[in-house]
Amino acid sequence: MNKKALDILADAISDAGAWQWWHLEKDMLQLEFCGVQLYDESKPEKDIHTTDVIAVRFFGNVFAVFLDDLDDNEDKPWYERFYDDEIPAFECDGYSLAFDDPEYAQEVYDAYGNRTPVTAFDGMKTLTDAKHLIAAKCGNAGVIAGGDRIEVVSRNARISEDDVEPLSRKWWEYWKQYWQLRGTQDAFPKDPTCEVTIPVNAEDPQGCW
Repeated sequence: MNKKALDILADAISDAGAWQWWHLEKDMLQLEFCGVQLYDESKPEKDIHTTDVIAVRFFGNVFAVFLDDLDDNEDKPWYERFYDDEIPAFECDGYSLAFDDPEYAQEVYDAYGNRTPVTAFDGMKTLTDAKHLIAAKCGNAGVIAGGDRIEVVSRNARISEDDVEPLSRKWWEYWKQYWQLRGTQDAFPKDPTCEVTIPVNAEDPQGCW
């Protein structure tokens, strides 16, 4: 994916989304995020159109570091309990997620007291050498990960770099219509992601779509 598509995707994830799972096998790492502001075209017209979950996958020379400021006294580390769905998703800090930005990744790394590499990790060298990477602050937890190749998929299909901007724009058009119809007999079902982003004037919603 090109940088423009990844920047749009970063905002679509982190505005109101959450990090909900991770998975590592052989030379593939997957991070899942929910509540993503990309339009889900598979739903009926009068349904929730926020993409409920996407997977960001890295392939080749993958690395990952889990970060936290948690008071974690359990026998099993939090990231293992997270993997096992024993703890809830971590809500993203607003617009505190970035792709392919080594300096921001270092900032995220430095922001947390506890840092647990789950693969080989050589600090800034790993970050600058990575062909693709992600860094995200999610409250008391964070993650830095990357690899040679990046792929983004929803439940229904792969999301290409050409898909990201149109799906983002269409989501904001849906958000505008959601608020215009809210409280009427034609209202959409309640969409928590739309509810997070409140327009200045519900009668004439203003936003970047």
